Amino acid sequence: MTGMDADGLLPPMLGRKAQIAFVVRDLDESLRFWTEVMKVGPFVVIDNSVAGRRVVYRGMETAMDSTLAFSYVGDVQIEIVHQTNSEPSPFKDFLDSGREGLQHIAFWPPDFEGTCAELEQLGFSEMLSMYTADGSRNVVYYEAPAHIGVMVEIVPWTESRAAYFGRIQRLANNWDGTRPVRRFASREEFLGSGEGAE
Repeated sequence: MTGMDADGLLPPMLGRKAQIAFVVRDLDESLRFWTEVMKVGPFVVIDNSVAGRRVVYRGMETAMDSTLAFSYVGDVQIEIVHQTNSEPSPFKDFLDSGREGLQHIAFWPPDFEGTCAELEQLGFSEMLSMYTADGSRNVVYYEAPAHIGVMVEIVPWTESRAAYFGRIQRLANNWDGTRPVRRFASREEFLGSGEGAE
């Protein structure tokens, strides 16, 4: 991993987008904190986050599911993760260890598989992957070296993801404090709502 991006912030293989993600026991209480205390919002909540993808954790399939909430602070995405069942996952392990809060950071590189391969050569250990219906891997969580201290998630930066996250970022950039939480059953329901559309 050599060199930095043009702004001197990130190694180029990670891309120019970043997320900080928090795993919580009480999603509603966390959303109240972020929107009322931190004045970050609105949050777009997606109830069915796995959405039919196959999930493999530590080499075994798991039926874990979670509700996700997204907003932005500038160009940094804030994600809040609330697991909705007790199936094995890194989120359950994190909470079971007595922790809560910052659990991983995420990047959306343009070369998803190349970045995954390079991280694995550098000692990052794959913990969880998600696969689409066609068998493609489209999310990977890594246990990172101790110098980082949290897990690292890598997700491909696709046209559909750019449109999806772009709408959430527009909502955050133009938020007037109303409707701090906007809840949807799925990504498709959010996209069909027209919220955040240009």
